[in-house]
Amino acid sequence: MKAVPCSTTAPLSIAAWRQPAQTVWQVGMLIAAWWLADAAAAALHLPFSGGVVGLFVLVALLLAGWVRPSAIELGANWLLANMLLFFIPLVVSVVQFTQLLKSQGLMLFVNIGLGFASVMLATALTVEWVCRYERKLRLNKLLRQRAAREQA
Repeated sequence: MKAVPCSTTAPLSIAAWRQPAQTVWQVGMLIAAWWLADAAAAALHLPFSGGVVGLFVLVALLLAGWVRPSAIELGANWLLANMLLFFIPLVVSVVQFTQLLKSQGLMLFVNIGLGFASVMLATALTVEWVCRYERKLRLNKLLRQRAAREQA
């Protein structure tokens, strides 16, 4: 058996605190970006929320290459993993407004269902479009490489 040198334990202890620290940092940056986008949406009197503005700005920054996906990946994954916690106020609201649900519950659920279906459909179509676009880019790159090899 090979002996493991003691020096290999030091990087593990550093890495043990680095990922949580990066996650906290990235979540903080995402919250700050949302806050700034919300302030911008309010200042510009936009008809949609700051979250939507922030989403478009973040997508633009990612597509332009100014923000690497790895720069927000840990924070975004943490937020997605804990998303259920953000819906606890919704559950409390449902309990408090049972009379509203009795009188207009069907219309509310239809609207929620249509909104949910719209978001899922838009997400699916966007992902499909991006995948096709990336495949097209890769195919064009391969064809250029093949043409360059044939000319050489």
